[in-house]
Amino acid sequence: MPAAKPVPDTRTLNHQYFVRASPEKVFDALTDPKLLVKWLADRAEFSRRKGGTYLLGWTDGPTHTGEVLEYVPGKTVALAWEWPGVTLKGTVFRLSVEPKGDGALLVVEHTGFPKLEEWTDLYGGAEWGWTYFALNLKSVLENGHDLRSRYDG
Repeated sequence: MPAAKPVPDTRTLNHQYFVRASPEKVFDALTDPKLLVKWLADRAEFSRRKGGTYLLGWTDGPTHTGEVLEYVPGKTVALAWEWPGVTLKGTVFRLSVEPKGDGALLVVEHTGFPKLEEWTDLYGGAEWGWTYFALNLKSVLENGHDLRSRYDG
């Protein structure tokens, strides 16, 4: 019998951002569809419960749908992350919020990217994308300014 094929090592994106807003406001922005469209997507649906579903869609881009794997109110949400047309089974997108000083610490983690050449662009895109969107969330909550505005010069 042939030996089992080894599971490739994986990469994890892990960032932390300090946001000058209450942890409750930050968490609501991560899970309330009315707030998700203010910093992340053009369309949003979100079931605030483990086992629920979510939808995040962009007018000129993809639509992500999947399962809410973990939901701890006010603290953590984890999503089974899918990329349309590409199998990302096994990647998990987790957002956690904790009080810190006069604001909140937002922890952004996306796990399960195999260290294989065909995953390099997806991992790089996740690094870039989550950095951009986390900074946009920070801008929206701290200054009321959406960096996605077409009027920015």
